[in-house]
Amino acid sequence: MNVKETAAKILDPFEGQDEESLFKIFTATAQDHPLPMEALAPHQIRGMGLCICLAGEVRISIDLKHYTVHKGEMFIILPGVVIQPIGRSDDFVGYVLGLKPDRVAEIDSSVGLQFYLTVRDNPCLALHDGDLQTLLELCDLIKKKLQRTGHPYHREVVEHLILTLFYEISAICHRGQPLRQKARRRQEELFEKFLYLVATHYRTQRSLNFYAEQMCLTPKYLSSIIKQASGESATEWIIHTVIRNAQALLENSQLTVQQVADYLNFPTPSFFGQYFKKHVGMTPKEYRLSKR
Repeated sequence: MNVKETAAKILDPFEGQDEESLFKIFTATAQDHPLPMEALAPHQIRGMGLCICLAGEVRISIDLKHYTVHKGEMFIILPGVVIQPIGRSDDFVGYVLGLKPDRVAEIDSSVGLQFYLTVRDNPCLALHDGDLQTLLELCDLIKKKLQRTGHPYHREVVEHLILTLFYEISAICHRGQPLRQKARRRQEELFEKFLYLVATHYRTQRSLNFYAEQMCLTPKYLSSIIKQASGESATEWIIHTVIRNAQALLENSQLTVQQVADYLNFPTPSFFGQYFKKHVGMTPKEYRLSKR
């Protein structure tokens, strides 16, 4: 196994799947799905997913923050976040869903920027009995419709059901908050698209010019829009995403600094070290030692 393959602990659950594999649904149990050692490494998620805990508990790190999810709770994984399974109880049962990365931009865009920001800061949610029943019934319906491949509008039906699922989850996220029935501003739409592009390309593209070109904007205008929408510049968002993933990989002792640098497409470990120290205040090795 070469360095690139060794460093690729970041898993894509849809790797090798055909274009029709929009969605994956399965039930995970501690008995039927034991965690191999490689599964305990940090994983950067390209698509989107959620896990509903039906029994027991699961312990997980999301962007370096640790959570314990119990029965009747769920966690949501957004594109670009780094997750790391820490452990689970022997009686754990989870309902797991995954959405293919190239469909996230199409389907979650209409749910809105507020959904993204809310879930990013609060990825774990408690479910009322009614919420749990609604989500499970909707997921079961999606699973049935996925199998009905002979239907002339099979893809459209599934996509709209997934969108319905997102709206149900969004309602749970915003329970107790006033609903704002207004169209998204152009600024919000651009910010959302920028976040998705960074989550998709951060490993190979760290230049503001690249993202501006992808969005048919000037770098100056893009930077201004992102600053207005979030309070942080576009460049800061790019750096934050690279550093966040580098930190998660460094905390996995199975990967060398060279392997992390290679995975993140830095030309040399030395260049990676300089970049990391500039933004973190310590070298990759020092950071790793500080977490042990």
